[in-house]
Amino acid sequence: MTASNAASGPSASPQTGITAEALRLFGSLTRHVQALVALAGVEGREAVALYVRLAIVLGAALFLAAFGYIFMILFVAFAVSYFFHVEWLWISLGLAILHLLGALIGGLYLKKHFRTPVFRATAEEIRKDAAALRSGSVPLM
Repeated sequence: MTASNAASGPSASPQTGITAEALRLFGSLTRHVQALVALAGVEGREAVALYVRLAIVLGAALFLAAFGYIFMILFVAFAVSYFFHVEWLWISLGLAILHLLGALIGGLYLKKHFRTPVFRATAEEIRKDAAALRSGSVPLM
């Protein structure tokens, strides 16, 4: 069987016509979907890293807030002792303020970073694709 006979058989892929264009379109769409899935995977890993960091900070902030609450309770409990001239009341108040300040800083960090959008590049790519499809300016391969 020669090269010219192999190309003219029924299993040869067509080079022109609607079938060839449909196969090219399907191939382009497949490559495009694969690229979007790869991009979503990259952004997914970034999102996991972001939410793990935020969870750690939230845990630390809750831990510090709990200690702040305990020291504030100690402050109230030992306020009575203050009237009997017990001096470490101010130490417990200072520790309570320190812990609550740490919890406030952690909470402000969470508030700032929790609003960070994820999958930004994927959403932008899909918007570009939709706009290109609406305008009819999609380049053919």
